[in-house]
Formats: sequence, C-alpha cells, structure tokens
Amino acid sequence: MVYVNDKRVAVLGLGRSGLAAAKLLSVRGAQVIVADDKTPDKLTRYLEAAQNLPNVQLALGGLSADAVLNSDLIVVSPGFSIQHPLLKGALERNIRVIGEMELAYGYCPASIAAISGTNGKTTTTTLLELLLNDAGKKAVACGNIGKAFAEAVFELSREDWAVLEVSSFQLESIREFKPKVAAVLNITPDHLDRHGSMQAYVETKARLFENQDGEDAAILNASDKYTPILSGLLKARRFLFGFKKEGMGESVPGCFVVGDALELMGTRLMSTKELGIPGPHNQENACAAALMGSLCGVAPESIAETLRRFKGVEHRIEFSGEIGGVKFVNDSKGTNVDSVVKALESFPAPIVLILGGRDKAGDFTKLIPLIKERVPRVMAIGEAKGKIVSQLSGEVPVIEASTLEEALGGAYAAAQPKGTVLLSPGCASYDMFENYEDRGRKFKAAVAKLIQMKRGAGQE
Repeated sequence: MVYVNDKRVAVLGLGRSGLAAAKLLSVRGAQVIVADDKTPDKLTRYLEAAQNLPNVQLALGGLSADAVLNSDLIVVSPGFSIQHPLLKGALERNIRVIGEMELAYGYCPASIAAISGTNGKTTTTTLLELLLNDAGKKAVACGNIGKAFAEAVFELSREDWAVLEVSSFQLESIREFKPKVAAVLNITPDHLDRHGSMQAYVETKARLFENQDGEDAAILNASDKYTPILSGLLKARRFLFGFKKEGMGESVPGCFVVGDALELMGTRLMSTKELGIPGPHNQENACAAALMGSLCGVAPESIAETLRRFKGVEHRIEFSGEIGGVKFVNDSKGTNVDSVVKALESFPAPIVLILGGRDKAGDFTKLIPLIKERVPRVMAIGEAKGKIVSQLSGEVPVIEASTLEEALGGAYAAAQPKGTVLLSPGCASYDMFENYEDRGRKFKAAVAKLIQMKRGAGQE
C-alpha cells in the first residue's frame, strides 16, 4: 500500500483513470495536483468532477515541471509512457512513480482476476464478471474497461472480485500488483509505436505474472507462440486454454475446445454450438473465461448456463442492423491487425471492410490472404488510409473516404445484394473520434440513419 496522507501527489492525465486516482488520493488525505497538457475545453467530461474534489488542484494546458517534480509521489494515467521526459527527471530525483492501477491495488480489499493480451480482453473480462455474478459472487469489471480500478475499489469488499482488463500501458508502471488469477490471452503485434519492439511488448505483458506465487494461478493460450516463453517465467500454478493440440496429453489442466465441445478440467462442459458468441476466437475467449471462473470457485453447471446466454459486448463483432440482405457489423474495438483477421474469419464472403484510423505500426499486408478470399472492396479512412492504399491496393480495390459516413455509403453499395459491411479498423480512433466507443456508436448511428432512409424510399 502507498501511504499518501499529507503527501504531495501529482496525477498526470485528467481522464477516466486520472480522475479516479485523484478522488482516491483525496479521500486518503493527499494534497493532489492533476496535470494535463490538454486545455480545459478538451476535458469537459471530467472537469467539473475534478474541480469539486477537496485538496485537488488542476494544472491544465501544459505540464509544469515544477508542479510535477516537487511532488512526493507521481501517479501516471495509462496514456503517459513511462519514458516521458518528466518521469525520467522524477526518477533521477528518486520520486516514486506508479500507475493508477498500482495505486488502486494498494487499497483494494477484493480478490483480483486480471486479464491481459492483445485481443479478446474486453469480451473475456465482461464474460468473467457475468460468470461470477451469475454464481452469486459479487464482481466488478474495471481497469481498461468500464470503471477505472481506482473508482471500483470504493464498492468492493473482501468477499468480492475485481475483474480487471489490463493493458500493456498499465503494466509498464506496476510494482507490487499481484492478481490471484491472471491470464494472458494471446500476444500479437500491437502498440509497437509505444513499446518499440515485439520483445519489449512481450516483456511488458509478462509483468502480469511477476509478483504471483505458488498459491496463485497463471493462465496461458495453448496455441500462442509466446506461451513457452511466458511459461518459463511463471512462479504460479500454470493452466492452459484454447484449442487442444495433438500430443498435449490428458494431464494438462485447463479448458479446451476438443472437436465440437468445450472440456473443463477434463470433463465435457458444453457443445461449441451452444455458445452465444460467434467465431473460433470467441471459443478461445469462452475457454479462458470458463477456466478463470472455475478457478474462482464457480460450478461447471453455472459456467455453462452463462456461456449459453452471453451474446458478446458492444463494439466487438456487434450486429448493428440489416437492410436488403446487407448486414452491418460494428467491430470498432478491433484496433489492431490481428483483431481484423479474427473479425474477417467470423463471416462468409462477401465482406466489405472499413479499415483505418491512427496507425499503431500495424502491417496490413497480413490481411491479404483473407482479403483475397472474402473481401471485394476495402474502404480506407483516417490517418492510415495512405498506408492502407499502399499495402493493399494491388490485391483489392481500396477506396479512400473522408468520413465514416462516406465510407459506410460506399461499403453498402459494394456489399449488395447479400454481403456484410464490417467496421474493423485495425487502428486507434483518436484521429477522428474521442475513442473506439465513440467511433462504434457513430457507426451504429450512421447505419440506423441509412436503414431509415432506405426504408423510407421503399428499398427494404
């Protein structure tokens, strides 16, 4: 636990995490200054709440080195890289630097189940929260999803579970964070613009397990190429999930897809056809959540019932409407190339793909095999559209669009008579939208408007 009473604490970033950290610090008696390089007009969602916190000052529109470096402790939001020049200066002065997740961990009375990985985190976290609550065990999904961890601690007790979605950005700044049950779902290239290399990215993901011991559980994907490396670093009990591989043997504890069934700890749980979420990647997500739920004390019968009725999460392969035989799917949460692959694998041809946004050093050429098989046209948007044209136009017609609405109109025309329009951007959203949720909701609003217009014209 970080003792902050009467300490001067600087919080970097007035967003969801920063506001929650400032509130927790204020309640614990700290003198807080929240610094952000954004101006107040860019922070209206959080500004009023921050202004009403006792013992909290705001320093907006620029990061003041004096304000930050005269602190006893610095708490960083995930958006601030640990390599930020101000933080390097703080470390040189022996000022402690931690993240919002590490701060909240020190005040969390509940058991922690933590989920990281490149793809599938939100679905698995949401599903695990539901599995626990359905079984009568209070659980709150938080972290990189829903509430910030520092906000969730106010409603948790010793009997509860904090179900954390954990990003690589959050793992950069942990020290003592120690989940009772932890899973890395998969690792594929992502956020290389921040981490610099795959080695650094993998090492950051591995930090999820670094403070665990033999009483904890570490969960890895049986098919992921980095699982052997991560396995060698574990001090916790190891469990596997996913598609069971030949030669694995019956003694490996975990949850696996075996033929057309899910098997949990060696016993059939249910048919894959009973799952409420589509696609082979979601079979893996279901296995991971089922395994974690079992390790948290949920009975197999309860797990199976929850898996049957779970229909997925908003913005992740979310059916968003249909008109004239053309289906619309919102996968705004697909912010890297590997997630686009998984989305394309979930639907038959033809799929018209809306791709683009702020590039995260992604390699769009990895999409070519599936594009050749299923995609007759790509609509490119955002800052990355030039790169998309460069990498894909030799394989498929790529049409650049200035707005999401323009891309949707072109995609609908190309998808007729019975295709699928898929928004799976493979990029961050910040060039055109507030976040991926904003992008997804605006896509759904544009789809609803298009459907209304076509129906009004008698084109159902």
